[in-house]
Amino acid sequence: MTHTTPRGARGDGAALPAAPGIVGILGGMGPLATVDFMRKLLDATPAATDQEHIPVVVSSIPQVPDRTAAFRGEGESPLAAMIVSGRRLAAAGAGVVVVPCNTAHLWFDELEQALGLPMIHLVDAAIAEALALVPEGGKVGLLSTDATLASGLYLNRRPPQGRAVQWLLPTAGEMIDLIEPGIVAVKAGQLATAASLLAAAAARLKARGAGALVLGCTEIPLVLDAASAGLPVIDATAALARRAVEWAKRDSDPTGAR
Repeated sequence: MTHTTPRGARGDGAALPAAPGIVGILGGMGPLATVDFMRKLLDATPAATDQEHIPVVVSSIPQVPDRTAAFRGEGESPLAAMIVSGRRLAAAGAGVVVVPCNTAHLWFDELEQALGLPMIHLVDAAIAEALALVPEGGKVGLLSTDATLASGLYLNRRPPQGRAVQWLLPTAGEMIDLIEPGIVAVKAGQLATAASLLAAAAARLKARGAGALVLGCTEIPLVLDAASAGLPVIDATAALARRAVEWAKRDSDPTGAR
């Protein structure tokens, strides 16, 4: 397999040839979620030695403008900063880019085009796992930022299997009183408070008939799991990690199988 300098790499002499199976993580949104995603990559990798783990490069730049504020028209777009961060990954030889931030996927298409590298869409990975958990006609609850919810990032995404998802959404009051404060608490390191708020939101969705719950914000899985939610959960970033590992294993296959 022949590898060339990745498209989108900086022309400053720092670019490295793309090597097989290198996953680029465009992180920093937020920093704790990026570290959590890296752990999920390790957990998703069947490896008995250091050398069997997948190669990864990370750009964790927390100064990317707030994605939710940008969506609301209340702040600067994060796209330019994400492109700069992503080009660091291209220059380091990444062959694919993943972004462990749900709301950042509102700029997914523009980012992928600017970087000139393939990217794996977090929402596609999460929806595929949700459909595998819930029978036909079953309801899937969604916990996310208000920007992710209002944008239709999940609701309007075409499921890869062609099967429609029956989404069950939080009420406006639940967003204001439980979910948004819970996410803010995670970012502030107030994890006990966040866990209490988000578990209460999960209980409301379960009571209305959710058969499973998509954790559609990178911070939420840090404090909420199936045990505390009281129903099966789909951790969107864990789903993304599994897809990234699959890509890395295929790309490093010496037979060239894809």
